[in-house]
Amino acid sequence: MAIFDALRHVSTYLKEAHQSGRHHLADLYELVQYAGNIVPRLYLMVTVGSVYMEVPDAPVKEIMRDMMEMARGVQHPTRGLFLRYYLSGQTRNSLPLGTEDGPEGNITDSIQFILTNFIEMNKLWVRLQHQGHSREREKREMERKELRILVGTNLVRLSQLDSVDLPVYQSTILPSILEQIVSCKDVIAQEYLMEVIIQVFPDDFHLRTLGPLLSATAQLHPHVNVKQIVIALVDRLAAHAAREADSNEDDEEASEIPASPKAASKAEDPAEEKPEGEAKETNNEQVAGENEAGEDSEATAQEAESVSTPKPPKVRRIRGIPEDVKLFEIFWGKIVDLVKFRPDLSIQDITALLVSLINLSLSCYPDNLEYADQVLGFAKEKTLEYREKPELQHKDTVANLQNLLTAPIQHYSSILTLLDLPNFNTLLSLQPYQIRRAIAHAVVGSILKNETVISTPDDVNGILELCAVMIRDQKDGGHNSSPFRSTRNSRNESGNVDLEEFAEEQGQLARIIHLFKSDDADTQAAILSAARKQLGDGGERIRYMFPPLVIQAVKLARRFKKLQDTDEGWEKKCATLFKFIHQVISILHNKVDNSDVVLRLFLLAGQSADECGFEDICYEFFVQAFTIYEESISESKAQFQAITLMVGTLQTTSCFNLDHYDTLITKCALHGAKLLKKPDQCRAVMTCSHLWWGTMIVGQGENGEETVYPYRDGKRVLECLQKALKIADSCMDSVTNVELFVEILNRYIYYFEKQNESVTVKYLNGLIDLINTNLGNMENPDQHPPAANSSSLLEHDPARIPDYVMTHFRNTIYHLERRKNGGDEKYTELDTGVAI
Repeated sequence: MAIFDALRHVSTYLKEAHQSGRHHLADLYELVQYAGNIVPRLYLMVTVGSVYMEVPDAPVKEIMRDMMEMARGVQHPTRGLFLRYYLSGQTRNSLPLGTEDGPEGNITDSIQFILTNFIEMNKLWVRLQHQGHSREREKREMERKELRILVGTNLVRLSQLDSVDLPVYQSTILPSILEQIVSCKDVIAQEYLMEVIIQVFPDDFHLRTLGPLLSATAQLHPHVNVKQIVIALVDRLAAHAAREADSNEDDEEASEIPASPKAASKAEDPAEEKPEGEAKETNNEQVAGENEAGEDSEATAQEAESVSTPKPPKVRRIRGIPEDVKLFEIFWGKIVDLVKFRPDLSIQDITALLVSLINLSLSCYPDNLEYADQVLGFAKEKTLEYREKPELQHKDTVANLQNLLTAPIQHYSSILTLLDLPNFNTLLSLQPYQIRRAIAHAVVGSILKNETVISTPDDVNGILELCAVMIRDQKDGGHNSSPFRSTRNSRNESGNVDLEEFAEEQGQLARIIHLFKSDDADTQAAILSAARKQLGDGGERIRYMFPPLVIQAVKLARRFKKLQDTDEGWEKKCATLFKFIHQVISILHNKVDNSDVVLRLFLLAGQSADECGFEDICYEFFVQAFTIYEESISESKAQFQAITLMVGTLQTTSCFNLDHYDTLITKCALHGAKLLKKPDQCRAVMTCSHLWWGTMIVGQGENGEETVYPYRDGKRVLECLQKALKIADSCMDSVTNVELFVEILNRYIYYFEKQNESVTVKYLNGLIDLINTNLGNMENPDQHPPAANSSSLLEHDPARIPDYVMTHFRNTIYHLERRKNGGDEKYTELDTGVAI
């Protein structure tokens, strides 16, 4: 390489000497041929000849032929390669590009010159494998790989010629290159040169020459990695289609095939590195680097337009692919033939080819689902063929099959497209658990990401079938198939069931149920029924699946209610829907220990039935809720929360007759009074007092206006408050005692302000006096140390409870004083003077 740099200086000197008249290049060209040794003679000849070619009126054609013939004198592989590489580099800027015949040459002569040099260099490169001892074969192969750039540079030269158009490439360049590649029968040469062809020539050229290119691939040496060659070509054309689709420049437009490779997209060079010392000369020649032809594409296109060649007819393009090029069919036929006639291809190679092919189909023909399904069908056949063979379980095969199934999910924004691929689910069912689970996660992730609405029962069945691995236990399942089994596989390294991961997975799946919706109410009912049938076999999974299903059913009941003026059969449909809700919740209760959620769902269903005016159904739901409370809820905190929920829900109902309502609220009060902890009893009874004092309910009147709830019994309210006061007084802890008194005082004030005639000022004065009396018990913390909070609801720091109680009471008194000072006659007899 150092010699190359030195000879470059000689070239500069010779050019200047010729221009100054000191030496004529024709004389020098003849003189150097008398040198004694052939190698120095040829280097000097190439140096002078390349400069001579730049001189006006020089016999370029004769010089090119002469140098090419003389270069045959060096048959040593390594020396010959470097000599011809030097010849190629020195003449690259002097090659004729015209079209007229004459001694100055034309583009045809340049093409033939480069092709001849390529063929001779490839022969020398192949001969390198036969040099030296057989023990050094690996070393020679490494040397050959290091020298491959010298051969590949010729193909880069061809791709950079401005006047090379598609007809010339089809008729002259490609046939000569392929003939040499096939005939050399060398694995290293064939793999490398096919890769170079794919990368350095434009996409449009490949689109028009797929037939001969793929045919040559089938004729390569049996040990050649044909898979990698075909995949490289498929991936390049798929990327081309994707780029064109993104730019939106060629959708349904007519365009012309570029007149030269430079007018096409930037080509990449597959060689890995270039020889040292040739940084300047070979910067644009690397086969492993980038082909700079794409950098000046616009300028070269303008130059090409000036060439007086007939323009090809305009061709309609879709996503960058000419309409008359059946790209997928060509690749499909060649790949099928390749698999058929190359039995040595492993299942890993076959699946890798199919991954590239389906990516091509999705990039170039996204609307033609038959192509993608065709690939999936072929993969299904091969999976069945290799089902009993260990190769199918190879990590590469597993990865390829997963990529094959993931490709449509990633490409289409609507996951429903998968349902139009009949072979997708069939192929998925043949895969091992890990792949099925990964695909199910991808399906759920796509639905949630794109918020895909699933609006028909068939679509619901199809989507849930794709996610079956997340819905039902699998016979071949891994550690997440059924984490509730007491099996070794269902536990993590520490021996504990990995419920956190399972819960997250099921939570994701449960979210898609909220996207099961249709604009038609009847269709929505069918959707929910289909979903229940699919999800009902999930075992413990229904803990996560059924609650959102009930929520969707409750929403549907409200929709049926709104259709009462237009749908005469809405009541029957709604009643059927509530039976469905009852069935779903009952199954959840019977199969899963999740009483708290079941109780909430029954209360929600009862509230919905009340809104729709179904008294008997509403009563049944509340009865079920009370039954769940009595039979399944035993923890104190859960009981108190359940009582609070039942009170709040009952207070919003309006459809019950007096007997039903009185039965339910009395039962609720009895349960509240039987709680384990005294503070909980007190608070529950206070809360139940609201059941006998209805409030304004929005939208329940005939005209949709606020209507006062008909059931109010002030005496029963007072009884509840008095009972709560009695329970609070029985508490042993002085701080808790005062805390409950203050809460009861606030409840008295509420009813007093709501015009409950049974609650009078004397009760307020008496309770304030009682609280002030008991406050003294909190002033000496040594005598009455704060105990741990015995309430199941509030969690205060025991040391700070006295401050909390004092602040609460102080704020309550402040509120009463403001009312009294505001001139309200009801508060005239109120005595707050003794308060702190």
